[in-house]
Amino acid sequence: MTAKQTDLGMEFDVGGSLVRRRTELLADGSYVFEDDLAISDVLTIPIITCKAWLIELYKLRDGELVLISGNQLITPRTRSFGVLYPPFSITQPRFINTRGHIFGIAGTKPLPAPLTVAPLLFDAPFANNQFNSTNEILEILTTVEGRPVPLNPCPSLLALQTKRMIDEQYLVNPAIAAIAGKLGVTHEHLSRTFKREFSLSPRNYLHKLRVADAALLLARGEEIINVSQEVGYNDLSRFYTQFRKATYTSPGVCKNMLKPRRND
Repeated sequence: MTAKQTDLGMEFDVGGSLVRRRTELLADGSYVFEDDLAISDVLTIPIITCKAWLIELYKLRDGELVLISGNQLITPRTRSFGVLYPPFSITQPRFINTRGHIFGIAGTKPLPAPLTVAPLLFDAPFANNQFNSTNEILEILTTVEGRPVPLNPCPSLLALQTKRMIDEQYLVNPAIAAIAGKLGVTHEHLSRTFKREFSLSPRNYLHKLRVADAALLLARGEEIINVSQEVGYNDLSRFYTQFRKATYTSPGVCKNMLKPRRND
């Protein structure tokens, strides 16, 4: 899958687009957005979160969205539903001829403990998408019953330990070979195991964590050179390279798309 990012969204080579209609920063630094989604084929997009969580509320007009979890395809019960992506989670939604509206919010405010265990699919009990604070939506989420939808529901101990060590060290450039040594396995064995269980290599996962972190910082208005350093890239050109690989665009275009605005 490839995509072209524009100032207001993304166009996908499978056919379709995601257009950002509204962006806003709440007082606590959480980032709110609203998108119009139109996919005219099948599109699978892994979603990887860093220290920030993400909540997306969907109202579908056509098509469907399913979530891949192990060997299962989990489908929402209604056409209005939500997905919670906790910090440091890997989730794989699949869009099938999907058209609809997305309301999203991302932030770093601590989640209630029950919401940090795994990504969750839940029926959206919200009358509208107007929230005055992050607390308001998190309080509602503690009352809903969600279905866990992690990409791998039963990872091996090696894959889980590797992921946890990368999660803890992703800002300080952890060496994958050093992690393998600490876990008592070869670099090659660790990489094969991780990729088999999470569908990407440990090094690729590391870079995607950093880019996910960078996107929220850019949305908050931070300068690109400062963001690069904050997420662990002392070399600005390397930051640009990894950002393009993950988002199909530059940090500058992404910052412009994410900046707070309201389109009526």
